[in-house]
Amino acid sequence: MFGKRGQAGIEYVMIVGAILLVTIPLFFYAFYETNKKVALNQAEDAVNTIAKAADTVYSLGPGSKKYVWVSIPSGVVSSSLNSSEVMLVFMVMGKQNEIYASTRAVLVGSVPVDKGTYRIAVESLDAGLVRIGEVYNDTTPPVILRVYPDPLAGQTVCPGFVTIGADTDEPAMCRYANGSLTGYGSMASLFDGRGLTHISTLYLESSIEYTYYASCSDYFGNTMNASSMINFVTSMPCGAEGTGSLTVNLSDEQVPPVVHLIAPPDEYVRNFSWLDLSYSVFDANSSIDYCLLIASGINYLGEQRVYFGWQNQPSENSTNNMTLMIEKGNYSWYVNCTDSSTNHNIGRSAETWSFVVTKTFYESFLNSCAGECGFAGFLDGFCRENVAQCTNKDEVHLESADEKCLTNNNGDPSRDTCCCVPG
Repeated sequence: MFGKRGQAGIEYVMIVGAILLVTIPLFFYAFYETNKKVALNQAEDAVNTIAKAADTVYSLGPGSKKYVWVSIPSGVVSSSLNSSEVMLVFMVMGKQNEIYASTRAVLVGSVPVDKGTYRIAVESLDAGLVRIGEVYNDTTPPVILRVYPDPLAGQTVCPGFVTIGADTDEPAMCRYANGSLTGYGSMASLFDGRGLTHISTLYLESSIEYTYYASCSDYFGNTMNASSMINFVTSMPCGAEGTGSLTVNLSDEQVPPVVHLIAPPDEYVRNFSWLDLSYSVFDANSSIDYCLLIASGINYLGEQRVYFGWQNQPSENSTNNMTLMIEKGNYSWYVNCTDSSTNHNIGRSAETWSFVVTKTFYESFLNSCAGECGFAGFLDGFCRENVAQCTNKDEVHLESADEKCLTNNNGDPSRDTCCCVPG
């Protein structure tokens, strides 16, 4: 009898052990997943809260400031503000996780990494910057991580429109000079781009060696002590010839592509800072390698501005579009297209058209009917007297934007209806 009881006890222990053998890993797995999910949710909430606050103060303009509360989870090993991105990197049960959110503004400052709840200041500064945190004392100059073009030994660069540039390790303003080693303050040419990427598109002749020097300064006055050299040769044929990575079109035809502007029409008036520009291109003998759109003029502050759009291998005999964000001002635009022949023939549009942008970025995004229409996917927007006028002009009434018409017209009910122009 006692033997039977002992055997039953052993069997009971074995059953309990088997259950524990199954349930303990499940318990730890559930514990791991719960911790991971909580940490992920806290990290996502933190970066999204900071990003939304940054976009808000950026839209309101320099001097705008607000405070947000965020909870930083345990296990965070680093945080970074990478140009227009805020990121948290943390470890959960030995695995690395990255959570990030993007903003329209260039970010500077810092985000805490220690576990806890923080009240963080988010402030809009000059030059499109948003500072995260109350104090940010940057005393280190930026570093150029790479320059381009940067051909390998024996390679050459295609002549024509060439993009030169530099990437930096922090948001900065960068300048360049041709042929002489000078400091940042003596360089007359300014790269486009105020974040981490800085470029300029130049028209360069063939069979010439070009040497440029680039230098950068961050938004806290720290300037590079030494410039970086950009050195390359232009010739035809060009590219990575001899490496097997480039197929050269041996055609030596000399007929340039035919380019025409399509829209918007000449002397167009635009009430929104985003602008869709359309063109067509055709080449009877070769395919199209790329097209470059150039828009230049004077902004509302009297400053010279040049904007570029770029398309590789655009479609022929059809409408091609490029979208640019342009400051309020008066501009003209044209398109150059380069074919894929050995000669890289360049054809310029037969037309050079003009347009006017009537809204600043701030007015477009926050305080205008046109801005609301643009966000809703329409081409443009106008404040009119009533809904019937929208209908008569084949426009769409956007009721949610009517208040913007009242705001911009000092409450005048004669122009309190927002009418959107279909694309």
